[in-house]
Amino acid sequence: MKTLCVLLLVVVSASAYTFTKCSLASTLVSAGVARGDVHKWVCMANAESGLRTTAHNVNRDGSADHGIFQINDYWNCDPRNGRKTKNGCKHPCTDFENSSLSDDVRCMKTLLGWQHHDMAKVSYGYAARCKGVTASYLSGCSY
Repeated sequence: MKTLCVLLLVVVSASAYTFTKCSLASTLVSAGVARGDVHKWVCMANAESGLRTTAHNVNRDGSADHGIFQINDYWNCDPRNGRKTKNGCKHPCTDFENSSLSDDVRCMKTLLGWQHHDMAKVSYGYAARCKGVTASYLSGCSY
């Protein structure tokens, strides 16, 4: 039993990752985010999760937010805990808590489409800390 617990810890730790602003910018461009919008996405991720892919926060209403963009499990993913959810992105929430961001980006693009591409309506962190952000937010980064 001890061996199994240690093995599981290693597997979970292997998928945990904290990006830098520049490394996230490059990853987002590779995942299909328009270069002209990357600074907004990076600022949002920084405001929401501190750029941590394994971020997990429980809200007052009992729902939880998952991953680097803090995708909500009531509206946008399936927490696999038996609780009925909307699951708008058609993914288990654990898909958003690893270092592979392609599914996170697809989900966020879906959410942005529903909100007429208004990032402030999709992310409280963006609304609070990033509305005036410009491309200079990523000065020094090449992506």
